[in-house]
Amino acid sequence: MSLELFGYKSVQEKINQEKQWMKNNFTDCPVKYDPEAAWRDNAVICRLSLLKPYCDTFGIYQILNREFNDALAAEVKKLGLHPILEVGAGNGDLAAVLRSRGVKLEAVDNYAEPPGKEPRYNVFKPENMDYCDALVKYKPQLVICSWMPQGCDWTRDFRATSSVAAYILIGEEDRVIWGDNPGWRSRVLKEPNKWSLCRLDNGVDFERPELWWRHSKVVLFERI
Repeated sequence: MSLELFGYKSVQEKINQEKQWMKNNFTDCPVKYDPEAAWRDNAVICRLSLLKPYCDTFGIYQILNREFNDALAAEVKKLGLHPILEVGAGNGDLAAVLRSRGVKLEAVDNYAEPPGKEPRYNVFKPENMDYCDALVKYKPQLVICSWMPQGCDWTRDFRATSSVAAYILIGEEDRVIWGDNPGWRSRVLKEPNKWSLCRLDNGVDFERPELWWRHSKVVLFERI
């Protein structure tokens, strides 16, 4: 399917072309990422053989798309929790798509990781602040964290912050960090989870997104 999609005659031809794109930092790659594109349009990115180098180049972890954005915004609104804080907000794309759907939130990042080469899709830039300082400053009821840095567990600080009634984790599940904790319950947010795409999702069934085994999950944790 990938060969037909890109018009190649062989897997090797596809790989050779992608290697050439990679040499040019994918500037001449016809596959372009738009956080507000339809799910199927952005799922094409997951058909690249060099998916991870593509995402590394552009600083992409969660591949946002219109259906995912709509579903996540709807879930956040249903919770009715305010203030809302996004931590580790990176280039601000997630905060921007949520704000465009009427979700009022603050977003912070400590900019420890350099941004990708992709042109910005929004004029919003997250505040330069450590997440712990932001928890103190904004006293959020809801915290959103997409792709927490590997090897880090910020959730202990979320739970220790008295104002926090819930937090949403988006990313690759860690059984320890994403596990059960006394006084808290968790559930998958099924609709945004259905449309989740990420840098690890090599190959996607365009017709049956709900059947695709996704690496990036969307889970809500609520204080009991």
